[in-house]
Amino acid sequence: MQAVILLAGYGSRLGRDDIAHKSLLPFDGETLLSRSLIFLKGLDIDRVHLVTGHNKQAVKQYVYSLDLGLECNFIENDVYRTTGNTLSMVMGLRCCHGDVIVMDGDILYPQSAFTNFVKNSKPTSFALVSSDIDDTESTKVLIRSDDKIEAFVTKRNLTREEKLDFKFGGEAIGFFKLSAEDSKKFIEHYDSFESEYIKVLWEIPLTKFAKSVDLSTWFITEGPACFEIDTQEDYEQALSSFVANKKNY
Repeated sequence: MQAVILLAGYGSRLGRDDIAHKSLLPFDGETLLSRSLIFLKGLDIDRVHLVTGHNKQAVKQYVYSLDLGLECNFIENDVYRTTGNTLSMVMGLRCCHGDVIVMDGDILYPQSAFTNFVKNSKPTSFALVSSDIDDTESTKVLIRSDDKIEAFVTKRNLTREEKLDFKFGGEAIGFFKLSAEDSKKFIEHYDSFESEYIKVLWEIPLTKFAKSVDLSTWFITEGPACFEIDTQEDYEQALSSFVANKKNY
């Protein structure tokens, strides 16, 4: 298995000029990025593809400074300011061979939860956590009667029909797996609709992709909370949870 970490984004909502990149937010001597790389090394991932954009050289130098002995490939997305993270995802997938785990670079999560997901979920699976069904910001997941994913809904409320017709699965927390076959299929799907997908988040093409490919779910219930960090308030909440539950992260 190989891994793709999405790191191109600017992180303007965070408002932290004191760090070079959002993925370098500190957590007691570690960072979001160092934690992910250490966890991936522990899982014997063959290669990690890091899709960079904002302050790409600083991110690259930081990874080298960790000296983890992990094979890393840096992919530069120089149009990150005018495109969505779907493009970064596809740039990473094009470099992969075999099954792939895709990870957003702004997630704090317990190591055990991540390890269990990678080892035990189906080859094409999305990690979900409990969430408020009326949280506009979260990436809400709708599930069909066959327990496969119907749609990802973000930046809006669910409609009455969506609530009636599908189960609410919670929030897609920002890491998922694609089998080698499904990774290839997704690249082909993207290429067919590139003009539609190049400026959007991955939730949109994956919703259409779910019409023809079974996307399984993996519910994270153990350990302390997972956090997607978009703002300083998000970071403060994540840091507070980390400090209170450090041995479990």
